[in-house]
Amino acid sequence: MERVLRTFAAVIMALFVLTACGSAPDSDGEAAVDYDMEMAEGPADEAGQPQAQDESGSDLEGGPGAAERQVITTASAVVEVDDTREAVRRVVGQAAGYGGYVEAREESTDEDGTPTYASVTLRLPQENLDELLEQLEDYGDVTDLTESAQDVTGTYRDLNARIEALETSVDRLIEIMSEADSAEELLQIETTLSERQASLESLQADLNALEDQVSLSTLHIQFSTEPITEVDREGFIGGLQSGWNGLVTFINGFLVGAGVLVPWLAVLAVPVVVILLLLRRYRRKRAARRPAPAPQPEHSENPHQQETAEPAAEPHPDPDQGAERGPERGRA
Repeated sequence: MERVLRTFAAVIMALFVLTACGSAPDSDGEAAVDYDMEMAEGPADEAGQPQAQDESGSDLEGGPGAAERQVITTASAVVEVDDTREAVRRVVGQAAGYGGYVEAREESTDEDGTPTYASVTLRLPQENLDELLEQLEDYGDVTDLTESAQDVTGTYRDLNARIEALETSVDRLIEIMSEADSAEELLQIETTLSERQASLESLQADLNALEDQVSLSTLHIQFSTEPITEVDREGFIGGLQSGWNGLVTFINGFLVGAGVLVPWLAVLAVPVVVILLLLRRYRRKRAARRPAPAPQPEHSENPHQQETAEPAAEPHPDPDQGAERGPERGRA
């Protein structure tokens, strides 16, 4: 009976673990399907959807902006100069002449107050970036120079297509709202219209931010009076940083896993407690059914010792007493 209960408990725990593992992907899948359905139905109304698709298709295939590439350009440079403050002043003036501006700026001095380090982040038109990078050689010794480009043409076109589809949907909803026959229908249209307008504003904000990154390049410059020593990522400091990052990642993962397991452990505790109570009750019943041991007689507490006890030793005759008794036997 005890083995059966233990097997039953193990089966229940295995079923709960399998259910917990399988429920998380399913819920994620359902959420993804709901999100895809919402995004598919959100941009266009039933009446305005074909028109929106035709318009977006014309822009992608033969529109005037189809051949233009949208590229985000970033660059960084390290320059060794004699006067960091003067170098920052000159480069900021040049960026302003191109129509750019300062996004971030930092300066530091030594114990005597002499400026020894400065960094500045500039935003300037993309077509003027290469010209400014070439002029950095006039400031001092350029010890490091990197430039990267990210093509975001696909994202740019996708945002434009979705915005056009939403604009068509909003216009169509406004027309339908003017033809509503009941208050319930009007309320439903207003709710849908508010959702579409909110989505449209969000997409327009994303498009504006993307256009700003494309039109203005980002340039980060470090000026120093001494060579800047880069930290070796393979050395002790790099290993220490990697170890700390790994520890933080492990703790975060452990806490997330504990949070996921707590509800399931609470559910598993109920059948486990029930099974333990049943086992305890079963053991008590089995112990009560066992016959009590027969009482042993008091005079035979240890019969084995009585059987193996050696007989008492007989006294040995005394030789002196034998000598005294000898004459007496002769006289007699």
